[in-house]
Amino acid sequence: MGMDVFGTAPVSERGKYFRNNVWWWHPLWDYCERLAPDIIPSDNLGHSNDGWGLNSRAALILADRLATALASGKTEQYAQHYAAYLESLPDEPCAVCGATGTRTAPPAVGAGMQPCYCCNGTGHTPSFEKHYPFSVDNVREFEAFLRESGGFNIH
Repeated sequence: MGMDVFGTAPVSERGKYFRNNVWWWHPLWDYCERLAPDIIPSDNLGHSNDGWGLNSRAALILADRLATALASGKTEQYAQHYAAYLESLPDEPCAVCGATGTRTAPPAVGAGMQPCYCCNGTGHTPSFEKHYPFSVDNVREFEAFLRESGGFNIH
């Protein structure tokens, strides 16, 4: 699933469309909410794709906030802290094999047990939250989109 963000009054090709899959979008939008709680209401629907968005003025304010954070190094610092946080998350028990590291072989393979294909026989998988990356480049691309979007809606 992806988040398709459409400019409402784009002034360039760049301002027409921005896309992230859900894995990239949620951390990006969380970051935007942190930077601009005065223009992004706490009950916003930015994490869903039902058409919610910001008008031109608010999109430009958000673009300015992102540009300032990028230029000051705060976005890079946030990215480093975010990566360290994800790295600190413990692995989770594998749901496919019940954390045993083995599973019953499919009939085509033959009888018996074999290593779990999901956890490679370890019995654990990375925390689900680790699937949600954050990057400075993604913020930079969104800032450029916002600046030229004329406002946006998320679909």
